[in-house]
Amino acid sequence: MPSALAADLDVPPPMDGLRPATFDWSGPYVGVFGTAVAVDGTFDGVCSCGGAYTDLEHSGIGYAGGILGGWNYQIDSFVMGIEGDWAFGGEVASNDDPLVLTDLSFNNIATLRARAGFALDNTLLYFTGGLAAADTEFGAVVVATPDSDRRWVYGWTAGGGLEHAFTQNFSGRIEYIYVSLPDADYSLTDGLDTFDATQSFSDIHMVRAGLTYNFGW
Repeated sequence: MPSALAADLDVPPPMDGLRPATFDWSGPYVGVFGTAVAVDGTFDGVCSCGGAYTDLEHSGIGYAGGILGGWNYQIDSFVMGIEGDWAFGGEVASNDDPLVLTDLSFNNIATLRARAGFALDNTLLYFTGGLAAADTEFGAVVVATPDSDRRWVYGWTAGGGLEHAFTQNFSGRIEYIYVSLPDADYSLTDGLDTFDATQSFSDIHMVRAGLTYNFGW
């Protein structure tokens, strides 16, 4: 009798819908972030009114915020993917020389990068690198009239970070990114005189914190 009852019991169906115990980073994601932007640089300038300046300090720290998006693919513990971001910023540097008042702004900053790292379950350690672009604006007082000139400047970026998934969909990150940009030329005028400047970007450091929503597969 007991064996007959056991034979009549239904075998539970396989539970294929359950997610494996190990967190899976694969899939698309979007997010937001904030960043501090530290610029170390100098500039040379020549005014048609007669002034000339060489290697004037043009450094400082600014702040920006923006959006990001990307895609990850995980094989065992190895995670690789691609990510793009766009940040909206402002002034990042100024010059303290009383003879020439200048400022430098990063109005927009964008990167397109590869990411690769190792997952420790729901924590991801990664390296990243790729292309960078900055919408820069150089401002100065030409004789007695303020003016500015904007240029998109293109370079490269590299860095790394740590991302931790708090739930299946939400994760937070902190990362460091180094940006290298070539020198940029600007031309300003008050309508009569001109001020031509060359900005040198010695080092650009970005420390960023963000929150992402991971769609998964």
